[in-house]
Order: sequence, then structure tokens, then C-alpha cells
Amino acid sequence: MNDVIEELLNKAGLQHAPWTWVSERVVKIETRDGPYALKRWERTPQEREHFLHHLRYAERAGMKGIIPLTNTRGDMSMFETGRHYFYLEPWMEKQPLRSPPSEELRLLTILALNHKISEDEEGMTEEDLSTYKNEVQRGWQQEILLMNRLAAQFEQSRFISPFELTFLNGCPFYEMMFAEMKKGFQKWSRQVKEKEGYRFAFCHGRPSLEHGFIAADGNAWFTNWETSGPGHPAYDLAYFYQDLAQRYPFVPLEGKQLFGTYEAHGPAWGEADTGLLKALTLTPAPILMFAQAYATDPMRYAEHQWTAMLESKLSSLRYLQQMMLWKEKQEAAMHGS
Repeated sequence: MNDVIEELLNKAGLQHAPWTWVSERVVKIETRDGPYALKRWERTPQEREHFLHHLRYAERAGMKGIIPLTNTRGDMSMFETGRHYFYLEPWMEKQPLRSPPSEELRLLTILALNHKISEDEEGMTEEDLSTYKNEVQRGWQQEILLMNRLAAQFEQSRFISPFELTFLNGCPFYEMMFAEMKKGFQKWSRQVKEKEGYRFAFCHGRPSLEHGFIAADGNAWFTNWETSGPGHPAYDLAYFYQDLAQRYPFVPLEGKQLFGTYEAHGPAWGEADTGLLKALTLTPAPILMFAQAYATDPMRYAEHQWTAMLESKLSSLRYLQQMMLWKEKQEAAMHGS
């Protein structure tokens, strides 16, 4: 692979520049013009074209916080060698914050502004909506079947382990989350049916603190726009809130402040949007996938490590539940007034 990097540096006009691997898919390159990040593209050529198209759209639309690709030679934004594609962008270092607002609120503001800039609506027939609803419900049914299968397997253990006991005690909570997800999705789908259309915006796809940076001037940036494209803003928000909850499972983040920041800078938000956000946010799927990994390879970690990680995931989901409950109560109070 090192020979491949040298070949790419020649193509990019950066031959003889010192470089180092910083992860499995990212190389840091030192140049006289400053450092660059060379990132390996692990998707299909069609997805590559979508990625470049979305970045060109974002640039024309004046999107915020997008690290531009670097064109070192003409119009070359992507470099190809063997079975891999690579792209080049300026290297960004995370900077410590010396004043409020916090990192998560600055990044959330970027998402909100981009959603507002790009907000639009598209028609959806009742048939298309029905097809989408069936796809979503099939996915939930598969997850419920997995939950029941794991519960049955753990209950049959001669000596139930701490991990298995923690999972089994959580089953009523998982079932309640599936029911809440269904309620939220139904509220959103009713609005789509009434309006015969749905709203969408330009979404990052995987916004997280790991993919976010605060520059020395305090401005916020997101990297890794590879899965960007049109979607309901709730998809970005659900991913972002889940990431925050996983990183700070025992530190109560201010849900009121998060919702307030987004709504202050983003597009208009309604109860149906909250319904979709709830359907996307309160999924027990990460817990079920984790429990499946335990059932498949219980020796991968020590029992206490497995159990601690499961309890952390449960704590995160409970925090998200409280966030969404607060939001629904706020909307109900406003509606009543």
C-alpha cells in the first residue's frame, strides 16, 4: 500500500512530500502549503459520482462547514489506483474551545443552517408512501424477531450471566421503544399522506463529534461528507443525538439547549418532524446488534466488560427517551396554549 501512496502523490503533484498513516484509510501529508489529508474511498464508482455531485451542489448553494476537496492538478478531485479511489482535502486539527457555545452546539448550528438553506419539498403518492411504510415495518419486525430470539437463547442458559441478565431485564424497555418508534412514524406518515409530499434537505449523513472540527477562529466544520445527500433533517439529527448520547452516557446533556439551538438556526419544525425524529432516534437496534455479537463470540471481551458496555448503551437510549419525551411535552403545551 505504501507504493500506492507514493504513486498517488506523484499524480497529485506532491512527490517527495513526507507522509504518514494516521488511520486505516487516512494519510497525513506535509507540504510547504500546509498539511493535507489523503482519504481512501471505499465505495462504488457510482457512489463516488454522487459524492462529487453533492459537494458541487453544496458549494453552489453556499453550504456551511464543508471542507473542500483540494485540486492540485486541474480538475482532479479524485485519484484512482488499482481497486481504490482517494481524495485530497486540507488537514484539519481539532482546537480546544476557550469560550461558549460548546462544540456540539456549534456543530449542530452548522447542520441547522445547511438544512435551512437547502430545504425543499417533493411529492409522494399514497402508493409510494405505503411501499416505504412497509419497508420500515419489515425492518422493525426483523429487529423484534432478533430480540425475541436472543431472549429465548439467553433464558435457556443453565447459568444466566450478568450480561444475559442485563439484556433480559431490558426487554420490556426495548418493546416500549419499538412502540414509541411506531407512534412517531405514524404521526409523520399521516402528515405526508395529508400533504401528498414530504420535506427534505441536504444532509451530511453521518454527523458526529468525530467528523466535526472547531477551527482556531471558532468556526465549525464537518468532514467525511461521503454519505451526504437529500433526506429529512431528522436523519441527521438522530445520528448526531445518538452519537452525543453514546459519548456522554452519564453526563446529562441539555436536551432543551440542543433542540433550541437547532430550531433557532434551522428550518421550521413541527410535531410530525418530531415524530420521525423519535422513530429514528429511539431504536434498540444497536443494543440488539451488540447482544448478537456477545452471543456469537462471548470470549471476545471479559464478562464484566461486555456488561459494562451494554449498560452504557442502555443508559444512552434512556437519555434519548427522556430527550424526546421532553420535546413532545413542550410541543403539547404549546399546542394547548
